[in-house]
Amino acid sequence: MRKHQLENKIRTFLSRCVLPAALAAAVAAAPSGSALASSVSELREQKRQTQSALQSAQSNASSLESVQSELSGEMDSINQELVTNMASVQMLEDTIADLDRQIAEKQEEYDAAKAEEQKRYAAMKERIRFMYEQGDATYVQILMKATSFSDILNKAGYVQNLYEYDRRLLDEYEQVKQQVAQVQRELEEEKSDQEASKIGLEEEQDNLNQQLADLQEQYGDISDQVANARAEASQLAARLNAQTAAISAAVDAEAKAAEAQRQAEEAARQAAEEAAKAASAQTASTAASAGSTAASTAQQAEGQSDYDTQESSSTDSGESAASYSAPAVDSNGATGSSVVAYAEQFVGNPYVYGGNSLTEGTDCSGFTSLVYAHFGYNIGRTDVAQRSSGVEVPSLEEAQPGDVICYPGHVAIYCGNGTIVHASTPATGIKYSTVTYRPYICIRRIIN
Repeated sequence: MRKHQLENKIRTFLSRCVLPAALAAAVAAAPSGSALASSVSELREQKRQTQSALQSAQSNASSLESVQSELSGEMDSINQELVTNMASVQMLEDTIADLDRQIAEKQEEYDAAKAEEQKRYAAMKERIRFMYEQGDATYVQILMKATSFSDILNKAGYVQNLYEYDRRLLDEYEQVKQQVAQVQRELEEEKSDQEASKIGLEEEQDNLNQQLADLQEQYGDISDQVANARAEASQLAARLNAQTAAISAAVDAEAKAAEAQRQAEEAARQAAEEAAKAASAQTASTAASAGSTAASTAQQAEGQSDYDTQESSSTDSGESAASYSAPAVDSNGATGSSVVAYAEQFVGNPYVYGGNSLTEGTDCSGFTSLVYAHFGYNIGRTDVAQRSSGVEVPSLEEAQPGDVICYPGHVAIYCGNGTIVHASTPATGIKYSTVTYRPYICIRRIIN
């Protein structure tokens, strides 16, 4: 689930970052410094196009760098999860090793109790055989050897006490044997629970490693695109500088041409001064006025072009500076008690690793995520993700119904009164347990 969300996010970023086809064509068509147009108006139009292409290229490079930063953050997050998972796996391995030791000890206790029971049973049978079947030690003979009625009662009482003693010892060892067997079964069940959690963590570890490898590959691709975009922006900046210099040269050339024309007209007026002095004077005045008007027009056109460029830059900068505001999240109106009531409906349903059905089967983190999804909350699909959902509850004494109890490789929903409901193991399914049936890592409150 998380991998698909990340891929969709990257595709969205890239769709914004790719240089549009029309802009790419404009960049390709923009003239280089060696093929400048002759007129100032044409040069200014080409400069405007190059300026637009440069701004787009810079924006494209910045967007690609944002994607690169996003990928770097995701890789850091996955690395942290990998470290957490590795620690959890180690904790589970230590717990399983301790359970194996306890199971072995209980097996020794069970074998000893069974051996003692068999020993006691054999001794009792031996006494009975001697007492009732052989020689002068039979029950009848014991009674017949009594010297008085009181003696008969004493001997009969001795036999009865001996029998009751043997019977009591057998009952005691049978009880010990049953108690040891019960503890052994509970330890085996807990071991199965821990092993299921370990398998889940190891599979999640593999999934995280694959996600990290995919992100690293995408990071490399984005790095190449960033380098290409920056190189293109550098080329466009160099072209823009060349076009600016060409415009300055063209304006200077036009000014010099105007001055040369003015001087030629002045010489013509001087040559015709003798023939028509008044007309020559008027011609000289008209030529000077025309030269001044041409220079003023050129200056106004240059000023307007610079203003347009500054206005375009200001507009683009304002658009790029706009920040994204996340939408507010509305309250779902649920309570912790309603979450518990809903979760308890599924007690007895099967445990299926990776399953996503509260009736057909799911695992521990699937159970908690599906229950909260019913109330409109997304707490993540894995136990690692759920450790950071909601807010932290400082202690078990402050836990409330509906809180998520996080164990190494396992999660459950707190019901209150020291009880949890959770998808336990394939052998037990969804069931109730005590909250302290094993050490927990943290408690998260989803509903405040």
